[in-house]
Amino acid sequence: MYLKRIEIQGFKSFPESTLIEFDSGMTAIVGPNGSGKSNVTDAVRWVLGEQSAKSLRGGKMEDVIFNGTSTRKAMNYAEVTLTLDNIDRYIDYDFPEIQITRRLYRSGESEYQINKVNCRLKDIVGLFLDTGIGKDGYSIVGQGRVDEILSTKSEDRRYVIEEAAGIVKYKVRKDEAERKLNQTEQNLLRIDDVLAELNERFGPLEEQSKKAIRYHRVYESMRSKDISLLVHKITTAQEAMGDSAGIREQLEREIKKQEDRFVALREENREMSEKSETLEDTIEEKRQELSDVTEEQHENNSNRKVLAERMNSINKEINDASYDNDAATARIKVLEGERKAHLDHAEEILGECNELKKASEALNRRREEILKEYEKEEKSISAIRARIEGKTKDLNESRENIKTVAARIEALGEQITRLSDQLNNIRSSGEELKASLEEADKHWKEMTKTEGEVQDDIRTRDDKLKALSEKMKELNDFFEKNNSEFLSLCARLRTLKDLEKRKEGYQESVRRLMDEAEHDKNLKSKMVGVLGDLISVDRKYETAIEIALGSAIHNVVTDLESEAADLIEVLKTKRLGRVTFLPIENIEARPMPSDILKKASGQKGYIDVASELIKCDVMLNDIVSNLLGRIIIADNLDNARKIASSVRHQVKIITLDGDSVNPGGSLTGGSVRKSGVGILGRAREIEDLTKKTEDLEAKLSDNEENRQELDDVAGTLKKEIMLLGEQLKYYSMERVKAESEYRNIEDKIKENDDRQRETEELLKKISTEKLRLEDDLEELGRIEQELGNELFSFTEDSKSGDEKVQEFSERLDGIKDEMADITSKSERLLAERNGVIKLADHIKEQIDAINREIDERREQIADAEKQIEEITKEINGITETLAKLEVSQREYEKEIQELTRQKAEIDSSMSGFVSNLTSINDSINNLRNKLNTHISKYDKYITEIDAAKSRLWEDYEVTYDNIRDEALPVEDVTALAKEISSLKSEIRNIGPVNPDSVEEFRELSERLEFMTAQRNDIAKAKEDLEKVISDLLNEMRQQFITQFEIINNNFKRVFFDLFGGGTAEIVLDSDDVLECNIEIKAQPPGKRLQSLTLLSGGERCLTAIALLFAILELKPSPFVILDEVEAALDDVNVSRFTDFVRRYCVKSQFILVTHRKGTMEACDRMYGVTMAERGISKILSMRFS
Repeated sequence: MYLKRIEIQGFKSFPESTLIEFDSGMTAIVGPNGSGKSNVTDAVRWVLGEQSAKSLRGGKMEDVIFNGTSTRKAMNYAEVTLTLDNIDRYIDYDFPEIQITRRLYRSGESEYQINKVNCRLKDIVGLFLDTGIGKDGYSIVGQGRVDEILSTKSEDRRYVIEEAAGIVKYKVRKDEAERKLNQTEQNLLRIDDVLAELNERFGPLEEQSKKAIRYHRVYESMRSKDISLLVHKITTAQEAMGDSAGIREQLEREIKKQEDRFVALREENREMSEKSETLEDTIEEKRQELSDVTEEQHENNSNRKVLAERMNSINKEINDASYDNDAATARIKVLEGERKAHLDHAEEILGECNELKKASEALNRRREEILKEYEKEEKSISAIRARIEGKTKDLNESRENIKTVAARIEALGEQITRLSDQLNNIRSSGEELKASLEEADKHWKEMTKTEGEVQDDIRTRDDKLKALSEKMKELNDFFEKNNSEFLSLCARLRTLKDLEKRKEGYQESVRRLMDEAEHDKNLKSKMVGVLGDLISVDRKYETAIEIALGSAIHNVVTDLESEAADLIEVLKTKRLGRVTFLPIENIEARPMPSDILKKASGQKGYIDVASELIKCDVMLNDIVSNLLGRIIIADNLDNARKIASSVRHQVKIITLDGDSVNPGGSLTGGSVRKSGVGILGRAREIEDLTKKTEDLEAKLSDNEENRQELDDVAGTLKKEIMLLGEQLKYYSMERVKAESEYRNIEDKIKENDDRQRETEELLKKISTEKLRLEDDLEELGRIEQELGNELFSFTEDSKSGDEKVQEFSERLDGIKDEMADITSKSERLLAERNGVIKLADHIKEQIDAINREIDERREQIADAEKQIEEITKEINGITETLAKLEVSQREYEKEIQELTRQKAEIDSSMSGFVSNLTSINDSINNLRNKLNTHISKYDKYITEIDAAKSRLWEDYEVTYDNIRDEALPVEDVTALAKEISSLKSEIRNIGPVNPDSVEEFRELSERLEFMTAQRNDIAKAKEDLEKVISDLLNEMRQQFITQFEIINNNFKRVFFDLFGGGTAEIVLDSDDVLECNIEIKAQPPGKRLQSLTLLSGGERCLTAIALLFAILELKPSPFVILDEVEAALDDVNVSRFTDFVRRYCVKSQFILVTHRKGTMEACDRMYGVTMAERGISKILSMRFS
C-alpha cells in the first residue's frame, strides 16, 4: 500500500483544485516560509479526522476554509481527498483503491466519505487502526510532534508505541466493552430496584388474591341463593296478582251497572230540568217582549209630539219665503232701468271712435307719399356709402398691414433680444454643467468607496458571528452533556420520591396505617412518624444500622401511650394488620454500660455505639438509645469477633457489611441482598440527588444565560448586518444614482451645446427677416396716403344727401305725432265704452241672481207644503200603532201568567228524583272502596315485583325472564333468607377485597418471573463482559510486552547507528504495563546519561527520529510524512537522516516537507510550493533522474 495522490480544494491557501501525485520512494515538498507547504501536511492530517483547530494552526475549524484575498472571493467549503493504493490488501477492504474524502462547509456542516460513499468519522478511524496511519499515528510527524514525543508527559509516547504494538484496536474494543459494562451495571441496579419493589408487593398481593378468591366463592353461593329467593318472591306475587285481578273485574262490572242506572235517572232529571229552564226562558222572553211593547208605546208618543212641532216650524218657513220674493221683484225693476241708461251711453262713444278712424286714414296716405321720396334719396346715399366703405376697408387693411408688419418687426426685435439673452444663459449653463459634472464624478467615487467600506464591515461582523456560532456550539455541547445527566438524576429522584410517598419497603400494615392517616387528620395528629423516616445516618453505616434495627425500623413513634392504644384500635376496627408503636413517654434509654464501652472502644476495628451514629430529633434520643444503645458497630467480622471476646459476648456487634456477633457468642452473616437503596439510604439519596440536581440546574441556568447572552450578541450582530445590508443597499443605490446623475449631466452638456448652436443659427435668421419687413413697412405707408385722399372726396358727397334725408325724416315725424294723438284718443274712448258695457253686464248678472233666488224660494215653499202632508200622515199612523200596542200588552200579560203556572208544576215533579240519585251514588261509593282495596293490593304486588326485579338487575345485572329457569326451587323462604344473611355476614367478615388482586397477582408473578430471568441474563452479560475485558487486558499486556521489547531493541540499535555510538532505551516505570509512564533514556556518545530536556535541539531531534525508525522497523507504515523534522540537524546529521530514510524506503513511502538542501538532494521527486499570487499557493513538480 502507498499514498497515490491527494486532491485539495478550498483548504487553507489552496482555493483552486490542486492535485499532488506521489510515487514510491522519497518525495520532497519544498518552498519558502509562508508559501503553504505545511498546509499539505495539515490537509492529510485533517482528512484523516483531526478535530482540533489548534492542531491545524487555526482558531476554529472554519479557518481551514480559504478566506479570500484582495483579489479572490472567499470559498464556501474546503475539501480534501486522499487516494491510497490497496492492491496488496494491506487494509482489509475489498477495493484496489481507497479514497478518503472530508468536506467542511462554512455553515459548520461536515461530510466524510470512503470511496465516495458517505460514512462516519468513526468508520475512517476504525479503518486505519493499528496501521500507524491516522491523525495521532506515527505516519505524520512534524516538529511539534517531536517535542510531544520527547516531553515529560508520556501519554503521547504511549499512544505512538501502542499504535505500533497493535493494541489500539484492542483498547478501542476494551473501552467499548467497559462502556457496555457500565450500562449493564446501571441496568442491573435499576432491575434490582424493580425486583425489590416487586418482591415487597408479592406477599401482600398473594394474601389479597387468596382473600379475593374466597370472597368470590362465598359471593357466588350467596348470589345464587339470593337470586332464587327473589325469583320465588316475583312468582308468588304474580300468582296473587292473578286472583286479585278476578275480584277486581267483578267489582268493576257492578259499579258499571249502578253507574248506568244513576246516569239514566240523572238524564231523566236533566230533561225535566231542561223543560223547567225552557219555560223560565220563555217567560223571560215574554216579559222582554212586553217590555218592548211598553217601550214602543212610549217611543211613538214621543215621535208624535216631535212631528207636531216640526209641522209648525215648516209653516213659519213658508210665510218667510213668500215675503222675501215680493221684495226681490221690486229690486229687479230698479236695476233694469239703470242697465238701459248705460247701453245708450256706449252707442254715443262708438260714433266718436268712427270719426277718429277716418282722420287717421287721411294722415296715413300723406305718410306713404313722403316715404317714397325718402327711399329714392336713401338709395343714392347708399351707393356713395358703399364706395366710401370699400375705400375705408382698403385703407383699414393697409393700416392693419402696417400694424402687423410693425408688430412683427417689434416681435422680431424682442425675439432677437430674448435669443441673445437665452444664448448667454445657455453659455452660462454650460459652465455650470461642467462644474456639476465634476461634483457628480466626485460623489460617484465617494459612494463607491463607502459601499466598499460597508461591505468590509459586513464581512467583519460575519466573521464575528461565525466565532459566536462556534462558542454557541460549545455551550450547546455542554448543555446536551449535562442536560442528559440532569434528566437522568431527575428521573431517579422522582422514582425515589415516589417510593418514599408510597412507603415502599415498609410492612404492609404500616403502609395501610399511613395511608389511612393521610385521609384522617385526627389519626395523623396521633403519630410522630415511622422510625425509619425520623432518623438518618451516614451512607457507610446504613447497612449496619438497618441490620441493627431489624423490624424496629417499621415501628411507629407516638408521643403518648394512649395515642398508641387508639391507633391499635383503628388497626383492629379496619383490619389493617399489626404494627408496633413506640410511645415516647414510655420508652427509656438503654445506654451501653461504661465498663463494656471502655473495653470495646480500645479494640481494633471499633467504630462506635450504634445509637451515637444516628442523627435525629432530641425527643427521639431515648428511643434510639433503647433500640441501639447496646449495639456496637465494627469495621469487619474479624475485628467484631475480637471485640465480642473482649466484652465476653455481653452485647451485639454488627459490621459495616451487616454481619453480626450476637450476645452469647452466636454469629449471623452471609450475603446481604441489596437490590436497591434501603429505607435509611432513600432519604439520604433523595437529599444528595436534590443537591446534585440543584447544582446541575444552576449550571444549566448559567449555560442558558450564556447562550442567551451569546444569542443576544448574535442577534445584535445580525441586526447590525441587516442594518449594514440596508446601508449597503442604500449606498449601492446612491452609487447607481450618482453614476446615473453623472451620465445625465454629460447628456445635458451635449444637449446644451446643441441648443447653443441652434440658437445662434436662429438669431441670424431672424435678424435677416427684420430687415426685409422694415422695407415692406415703408411701401405700405405710401399706399395708405393715396387711399386717404380718395375717401375724403366720397365723404363730401355723402354729406349733401344726408341733409335731404334729414328733411324727409322731420316731415315723417310730424305725421307720426298726429297719428299718435288720434290713436291715443281712440283708445281712451274705446276703454270708456268697455267700462260702460261692463256696468250694464254687471247689472244684468244681479237681476239674474235675484230671479234665481225667487225661483229657489218658490221650490222651498212647495217642498215644505209636501212635508206638512207627510207629517200629517205619520201622525195618523202613530195613533193607529198605539191602539194596536195596547191590545198586544194585554195578550202578553195573560201568556206570562199561564207559563208561570206550568213551571211550578214541573219543579214540584223534580224533587222525587234527588232522593233516588243519592241512594244510587252511596251504593257506587261502597263498591269503589272495595275496588280500591284490591287495587292497592295489586299495586303492592307490582311494587314487590319491581323491587325484586330491580334488585336482580342492580345487584346481579340479570333479568327475571333470563334467570327464572335457572333459579333453584324454594321450599322454606325463612330458612333460605337466614342462609343468605349468614353468607352476607361471612362476606363482611372477609373485609375489604381488591377485586383486581387475582389478576394483579398473576401479572405480578409473571412479571417477577420475567424480571428475574432478565436479571439473570443481565448478570450473565455482565460476567461475559468482565471476562471479555479481562481477556482483552491479558492479550493487550502480552502483545504490548512482546512488541515493546522489539521496539526497545530496535531503538537501541537505531540510536547507536544514528549517533555513531551512545546508548538509549525505553523504560516502563511500574508493573502495570498498560497504564504506567513510558520514559526514554538517552546517552549520546561522549556524554553522561541525562534527562532529555538537557539534550540539544539536534540531539532531541535525532532521538525522536531514532524512536520513529525503531517503530517503522517493527511495523512499517504504508506512508510517512515528515514535516521539517530534520530542521534542527546539521548537514552531517541530515546526511545520516536521509540515509536512514532511503534505507526504510523499501517498506514505506516517505514524503518530506523540508527546506534543507541535503534532504532535497536525496529525494526522487520534488514538489515546489509557491505564491505567485499573494495568499494563493501553487504546486510545481520536478522528478530527478
